[in-house]
Amino acid sequence: MKNIIALGAENKTSFSVISEEDIYVSSPSGDLNDMDNFDGFEMGLKDYMDKKTLIPDCVACDLHPDYRSTRLAEEIKDNNAASILVRVQHHFAHVAACMLDNDLDEEVIGVSFDGTGFGTDGKSLGSEFMVCTRKDFTRKFHLKYMPQPGADVAAREPWRMAVAYLYDAYGEKLKDIGLPLLKRIPNSTALIINDMIKKDINCPLTSSMGRLFDAVSSLVGVCDVATFEAEGAIGLEEIVVRGIGEVYKYDVTNDEIDVAEMIKEINGDVVRGIDSGIISAKFHNTIGEIIFDVVERIHNATGLKKALISGGCFQNKYLVNYVEEKFAGAKIKLYKHNKYSPTDLGISVGQAVVAASLNR
Repeated sequence: MKNIIALGAENKTSFSVISEEDIYVSSPSGDLNDMDNFDGFEMGLKDYMDKKTLIPDCVACDLHPDYRSTRLAEEIKDNNAASILVRVQHHFAHVAACMLDNDLDEEVIGVSFDGTGFGTDGKSLGSEFMVCTRKDFTRKFHLKYMPQPGADVAAREPWRMAVAYLYDAYGEKLKDIGLPLLKRIPNSTALIINDMIKKDINCPLTSSMGRLFDAVSSLVGVCDVATFEAEGAIGLEEIVVRGIGEVYKYDVTNDEIDVAEMIKEINGDVVRGIDSGIISAKFHNTIGEIIFDVVERIHNATGLKKALISGGCFQNKYLVNYVEEKFAGAKIKLYKHNKYSPTDLGISVGQAVVAASLNR
């Protein structure tokens, strides 16, 4: 396969081109839902193709059918009848980019945490533990699916995810809990969200780690309504108290990670007036423990000894440092990004890697 173009994701993206074994990665583009951003992205791609007189043999894109980058990929493929279209699952692309970043071309354990990504099951994913090669992946574990009240609105209003996680942990007893969050939002609003969840009204399921960070940020009073992307997660990291070794409880059953006990324990700490920075540290520590625990389970089942972390959640330095310390001296070697971004800016790189491997 001579020329491969990969168009990345949606909220922030780049395009990548593999030609004669070299890879070119464009400068970053913002949200492609903004027409100015999309026009600039499309013009940059076409200018590059014209300058290099590049005719694509393969066009790679995300699985999400409604991404503008996906539609552009379909258009480019249609305009080049001899080319093929490869759709790459979002979190697999994250791990594939990290594989290239570390010059790995073998079966590995991939951990991909972010806000969202269209899954092969049609759901919104974001806490993926996988066994991967550059060609394919098998999903092994993920956070328990949670309703996302109001769909994308929940990403801008973290209190919605907090209510969803509380409802999952407490059920109908939720209304009897003396939680500061429920005093900050009108009782009628919380009841409406509960009703939406019970009746499954505009509550698509998600396994997003980003949405869990949002929920906890609201529970501890850091961010109820976000004014920019990942505000809740950034706020949680900023308040972390160093030197805390405690963790919360969680359960792993079959392929799901259930954090209901953690949510109850966080709730208890909040009610008792425990410092929010200490709660944040314990929460981060728990996520780090989950990563090590689940990767070790996959290692025990498969014998694989290399684990890669990728996705926007791994911009969190505290979390990455905690995980690195957990794996230090372990029989499983941990890899992270070096050159390419762990965020969606690296998605096109992973898509190109997968497409190249499929078409060797």
